[in-house]
Amino acid sequence: MCLALPAKVIELHENGKKAVIEQAGIKRTVFNNVINAKKGEFVLVQQGFIVERVSEKEAKEALKTLEPD
Repeated sequence: MCLALPAKVIELHENGKKAVIEQAGIKRTVFNNVINAKKGEFVLVQQGFIVERVSEKEAKEALKTLEPD
């Protein structure tokens, strides 16, 4: 089973084909060639690929459900 996690796009590289995202304070580089997200957008990331755009509200709600009690 794979889980897509929300993140914010903070940088674009290689003509937008790769993006630096931030998830829970951790930055990492992922592929952006499926959705072509823009800097500042919230997205879902699965197995190193941005697979969907989401609203900031949706992203924050999803992250909140993943927080430990």
